[in-house]
Amino acid sequence: MNKNQEAISVRLLTADLTDWVLKDFINQYKTTLKEVVVLPSAIRRAKILAQGSSLQIGAVIDYPLAQGTLAKVAFEIGRAFMEGADFLEVWLPASSFMENDRGFAELTETIRSLTLTGGEIRLAVQTEIMNELTKIQVAQRLKEEAWPKIVLGQKQPLAEALHDVSLFSLDGGSQLSIQINPDTVDEQALQSLQAAGAEKIISGNIASVEFILRPRKFTLSKISPSV
Repeated sequence: MNKNQEAISVRLLTADLTDWVLKDFINQYKTTLKEVVVLPSAIRRAKILAQGSSLQIGAVIDYPLAQGTLAKVAFEIGRAFMEGADFLEVWLPASSFMENDRGFAELTETIRSLTLTGGEIRLAVQTEIMNELTKIQVAQRLKEEAWPKIVLGQKQPLAEALHDVSLFSLDGGSQLSIQINPDTVDEQALQSLQAAGAEKIISGNIASVEFILRPRKFTLSKISPSV
C-alpha cells in the first residue's frame, strides 16, 4: 500500500447508494485502500464484502446534523460496533465543546468508555459553519482532553480546508491526528493538505479517488551501456 492509498479515506454516504455500487467499489479497492466510511445501515454488508482483506469499515454517527442527545449518540455507537464497524466518526455540534469543563469531560469520558467494546472513535465537527474564534476554542478543548483524532468539515473549498488543518495542527496539540474533507481531491491537493498537517484526506468523489489510486505506467528508455 503506497502513501496515497494510506492517506485516502473514502466516504460512500449517499442515501441512495445501491448494493451493486458498494460491492463494485469494495471489490475493486479492498486491497489498495485502507478504509471506507459508510452509513450505519451499510456496515454489515460492507464488512462482508471486505472479508479477506485489511480494508477497515467505518461509519458516521449523528451525521450530518449532529443534533442528537448523548444517550442517542451512545446507543448508535454501541449498535454500530455490534454491526462490525472498525471505527466511527461521531459528529458533534460546536456547542458541545463550549459547555462547562465538566460537561465536555463527561462527554469525552462516555465516548472513550464505548471504545472498550468496539474500535476507534473519531470526533467530527462542521468547521465550515464555525467562525474563527469557535474553531480555536474547539481545537483547544481537544488539546485539553488529549483527544487523538478529529474529522474537519464537509466538502470545504481547498483554501478553507488548508486553513483549518493549519489551525487545528497549531492549537489542537501534538497528539491530534487530523482528517479533512475538501470538496475536491487531486494529487496536488493531497500533497498540500498533508504538508499542512493532515493525516488523512476524505473524499466522496469516486472518480477523484480512482484517478489518485490508479497505477502509474512509466516507460523506461533504453540506456546504451557506456564504453
